[in-house]
Amino acid sequence: SHSTAIPHSRYNTLAFLTSQKMAPRDEAIRAVANPDIGSPAPGKSLGWKSFKPEQLSRGARYGLCISAVVPRPIGVLSTTSSKDGSGVVNCAPFSYTSLSAHDPPIVTHGICLSNGKKKDTLRNIEATGEWVYNVLTTSYLEDANACAASLPTEVDELKEFSIDTLPCDMISPPRIAAANVAMECRLYDKKEVYNDDGEHTTTIVMGRVVKFHVHESVLQEGREDDAPLVDLKKLNAVGRAGDITYWPNGVEEGNALPMGRPK
Repeated sequence: SHSTAIPHSRYNTLAFLTSQKMAPRDEAIRAVANPDIGSPAPGKSLGWKSFKPEQLSRGARYGLCISAVVPRPIGVLSTTSSKDGSGVVNCAPFSYTSLSAHDPPIVTHGICLSNGKKKDTLRNIEATGEWVYNVLTTSYLEDANACAASLPTEVDELKEFSIDTLPCDMISPPRIAAANVAMECRLYDKKEVYNDDGEHTTTIVMGRVVKFHVHESVLQEGREDDAPLVDLKKLNAVGRAGDITYWPNGVEEGNALPMGRPK
């Protein structure tokens, strides 16, 4: 067999690599890593297309973002317009959702304005500082999707679509009974997002989880009460992809891959 020794000098190593026959993608990566190598010949795209967000329309940016950042967790947020029990309950799904910290537990939701106006969910959170993050699962996907309808402020989606609820322990809004994982949240912080024209387009709310509710049917077996874990296959969570696609829609056999971290 024949082996080629690679010189240890950084520059000699680069010369060696550039002398080898590379695939187009390797050439593109090499050109980015060392701009002195030069740009590709005119008309040679190397398979990449690049887009500046400001050169796309608002609709095109939206489509690219939601089709590229996938899957996204869906938070079905239940809120109320006041804490005294007389407020109107609101419920709606949001896919600009994430876990951002665990000490303390912080969840975030990006709530976009609609035609320049704040949605009921955002107004309620700003008024009360409270909401429930109901984790979307296959068990109530159609009900959650129905709650995305544009209804008048005075309409309670949970009653409108006959969605059963349970009371929370530490906050005013109810949680969804079919949600096997629900988190009572209090407003920790918020950040208003403005576009290049100075228009308020989104508010990102950060919620501190003050209580978890997990149905025993989705807990991993054999765990102590002070170290609970949710079983992925039992939970059957639903996420969001581009267009109007929900994905994943539960867990299919063989598509979950455990992989240990390198030491």
